[in-house]
Amino acid sequence: MRIASIAAYTADLEYTGKAYAFAGGRSHQVFTSTVVVLTADTGLEGYGEVCPCGPNYMPAFAEGIPACLSLLAPAVIGEDPRQISAIHERMNQALTGQAVAKAAIDIACWDLLGKATGLPVYTLLGGLQTPSMPLHRIVPLAEPAEMQASLRQFRSEGFRHIQIKLGHDVDEDIELVRTLSKLKQPDELWIGDINAAWRRDQALRFSRAVEGVDLYLEQPCRQYEECLSVRQRVRHPVKLDESLNSLGDLQRALRDDAIDAIALKVSKFGGLTPSRVIRDVCVDAGIPMTIEDAWGSGIATAAYAHLAASTPARALLNTTDLHNYNTTQLATGAPEVSGGRMTLSDRPGLGVVPDFKMLALHDVYE
Repeated sequence: MRIASIAAYTADLEYTGKAYAFAGGRSHQVFTSTVVVLTADTGLEGYGEVCPCGPNYMPAFAEGIPACLSLLAPAVIGEDPRQISAIHERMNQALTGQAVAKAAIDIACWDLLGKATGLPVYTLLGGLQTPSMPLHRIVPLAEPAEMQASLRQFRSEGFRHIQIKLGHDVDEDIELVRTLSKLKQPDELWIGDINAAWRRDQALRFSRAVEGVDLYLEQPCRQYEECLSVRQRVRHPVKLDESLNSLGDLQRALRDDAIDAIALKVSKFGGLTPSRVIRDVCVDAGIPMTIEDAWGSGIATAAYAHLAASTPARALLNTTDLHNYNTTQLATGAPEVSGGRMTLSDRPGLGVVPDFKMLALHDVYE
């Protein structure tokens, strides 16, 4: 089997809510997704999707991904897509960095591998270990009354894991969490996601002011060293996201005892191949993970869901259903959601098929 061609498609995904807002004045309503179709000389197709959460969240720019693909495609066309580590070597030789663009090709290769073997990707990633995955839902930054309404709605839909976006003035966030905590149920897991908005003194003041509230602090400060300083001085468990971008970053955090949990975003690390390594290191180290991605529709959700489903339940903090955050869908066959949990089919590969009526062809590389 050889890669005969690569096609790149784009589509806009509109958020279902009023605005997806988080710290630093960042707010987005529409996200540009890139879908890659790898066609093998056997006629099989593999699908991958990546979608940055706007241009100012992670080191990725949606409009730049097709340009990266134009450099990556010639390096992998003619190669065997089942030899996924070798594909990564070819991509790294062709282009330095740009993990998100590489992730689109990597995910499509895993989809092809699954179809070629007749197995779901979760089997290839280690086997089905968490068939029913707990989901978190995000409460976007808004006025307190709106955030309370979102929390009540998600609870009524069966969600027991809640990620609360913080990033108002610190005193306002303290009051917000104190107010919301009156609604907290004993079986709920809460994460206060600061998205790197605070100085360390602000993070310390917040944590000490709400010390009695059971929640994780996610990425309280921009720099890793700041987060480490906070981790060493607060009682709340600290979860890192933006400051972990490679296996080396994770190894450093483990050596420094800087983390209690991580957000493993598959595209940020370059796809399922490097993310599987990150996952396995965390499992061995006893670090629970939110396995997800920055944004996306059904293909992106399926990719990280297969990684999550092949993770031991003790190591999977939660995942999420990004395809249900959008007003439109780009694929059929996305994971099923019910009662705050998500399940996968046993179809070969990722189990999803793009809806090409929703996609605009950007380029074809042969």
